[in-house]
Amino acid sequence: MKKFLIASSLIALTSVSWAQPQKPTYAYFEGINLSAGVAQNATTATTASSSTKANTSLGIAKLNYTFALAYPAKLGVSATVDLKNSKVSETENLTLNGPTEITIEPGVLLLSNSLLYAKLGTYSSRYESGTNPTRNLSGTSYGIGFKHYVYGQNFIQAEWTQRTADDNPAGLAGVKFKQSSAAVLVGFNF
Repeated sequence: MKKFLIASSLIALTSVSWAQPQKPTYAYFEGINLSAGVAQNATTATTASSSTKANTSLGIAKLNYTFALAYPAKLGVSATVDLKNSKVSETENLTLNGPTEITIEPGVLLLSNSLLYAKLGTYSSRYESGTNPTRNLSGTSYGIGFKHYVYGQNFIQAEWTQRTADDNPAGLAGVKFKQSSAAVLVGFNF
């Protein structure tokens, strides 16, 4: 009986020594996560004499890696892809050209399962207009977002982003493009 109690005690102590602490809820934001959802893009093309504006509903996908900083701060790095071309007018489009945005997203925890963050980064697309020559566009993007974990590692996310293309004289000199995007996404943190 004595050997049985000693063996049982050793087994119990061994299993306790292997135990890992439970991951705190604020740590769910750390690491890699993938999200997808829908967005509404409002695109404006402005010249010296006129302005056109069009709205496009589209799908969006986002890959993010978030680093832990001093509590309650977080820092994310993201690549976002619009899954459909955005209309500028009936014959003009801003088409896909690799990732639409690459951003850095500094954030702060509001609760243990909610994160408010800013977006600062680059924007890329390609202007196409029927038989006219295409024009690659690049520029800046900035915005704000909110991410909330609803169950385990599953989250919902809402973002507003302003994208501005830098002046590119190739193709259509003097045309400036600006795009506002509002998106709602669902995702999972790995």
